[in-house]
Amino acid sequence: MKQLPSFRTAYLRRWAARLRRAALPAFILLMTAPVYAQTSGDPWENAVNVLKTAFTGTIAQGLSLVAIVVGGLMFAYGEGQSKKTLAGIVFGVGMAIGAVNFMAWLFP
Repeated sequence: MKQLPSFRTAYLRRWAARLRRAALPAFILLMTAPVYAQTSGDPWENAVNVLKTAFTGTIAQGLSLVAIVVGGLMFAYGEGQSKKTLAGIVFGVGMAIGAVNFMAWLFP
């Protein structure tokens, strides 16, 4: 014949289940604490620097060069509308790349 668990055993099992459910979030929080301790200054600085590098770095300049070459080919072999497209490409690239120089001049 099976013996029914006592009230104390059932209480300990419920308590252990609650402890297991709380252990994973507590472990995750404890493991991420060193990451937060290493950050210095404003947390937005890193994100803004990454965006600045993405929009003005070597990849952006390479893509701008490709856009200018494609626009030049459209100008050479296209109809009248390609002149407007090429002017837009050159003006847009100039604004994107020149914005970095302007900001460096404005905020030394």
